Amino acid sequence: MTLLETQGLSKIYSSKGNVVCTALHDIDLRVESGEFVGVMGPSGSGKTTLLNLLAAIDRPTAGYIEINGIDPSKLSNKNLAFFRRRELGFIFQDFNLLDSLSIKENIILPLVLEGVAPKLIEHRLYMLAERLEIAKLLNKRTYEVSGGQKQQAAIARAFINEPSLMLADELTGNLDSKSAKDVMDSLKELNEHLKATVLMVTHDPFSASYCQRIVFIKDGRIFSEIRRGSNRQTFFQQILDALSVLGGNFNDVPFARA
Repeated sequence: MTLLETQGLSKIYSSKGNVVCTALHDIDLRVESGEFVGVMGPSGSGKTTLLNLLAAIDRPTAGYIEINGIDPSKLSNKNLAFFRRRELGFIFQDFNLLDSLSIKENIILPLVLEGVAPKLIEHRLYMLAERLEIAKLLNKRTYEVSGGQKQQAAIARAFINEPSLMLADELTGNLDSKSAKDVMDSLKELNEHLKATVLMVTHDPFSASYCQRIVFIKDGRIFSEIRRGSNRQTFFQQILDALSVLGGNFNDVPFARA
C-alpha cells in the first residue's frame, strides 16, 4: 500500500517576486507502507527542502504531497498540528531531548500530551524499550547517557505514538561508528519487526546501507535510485559508486564506517 506519494513537487524561494533559487523541481516519489527509504545527495541538492515539505514544515510551490491519502498543505493550522502529531515521527541529528526530563519522560512525552491512559503509556514504553534494548536507561537523565543512547531514546520517542511515517534527518551525523551502528540497528528493528515506515535523509553511506532503497537527488531533481539485495556490504559499495557518479561536495561523508 502506498503511504507517501508526491507528484510534480517543486519549491522555489523568491524575494519580492524575484526567484532566488529553485530548491526542488518536479519530484515524483512514492514510499510504500513498511519501506525504509534513504535520500542522499550533495550539499545543497534539495534533501533538507524535501524533508521540510514532507514534514509539513514548509509548503510546496507546485505539485502535491499525500500521506495516508491526506495532503497536509491543505489543512488548517490546527488540523496540521494534529496531523503532524498523529501521523509523523521525527528524529533529528541533535536529538532534541529535554534535559529537564528523564529518558523515560522524554520518550513518553508525545503520549502524555495526547492524554493517553497511563497504563497504555507504560505498556507501549516498556515494549518499545525492551525491543530497542534501552530499558536500563529509562530512569537516567540526558546528561548521564551517551550520544548514541540519546538518539536511541529519540527514536523511541518518535515511534511511541505509532506514526504512519518516521522522518529522520542525519540521525547519525553526531555519532561515532559504534554509536551509529547501534542507532541504525534500532531503526532497522522498528522497520523489520514493527513495520515502521521510514524516510531518512543522510550523507552517510554506512547508515544508508541499512535502507531498502536509496533515492539520489542532484540540483533539486531525482538523479537515480538503487535497491538493496540480500547483501548489505554489496549495497554499501553500490552506494559509494553511486555517490562517485553523482559528484558534488561529500567532504563531510565518513566513508570509513563500513
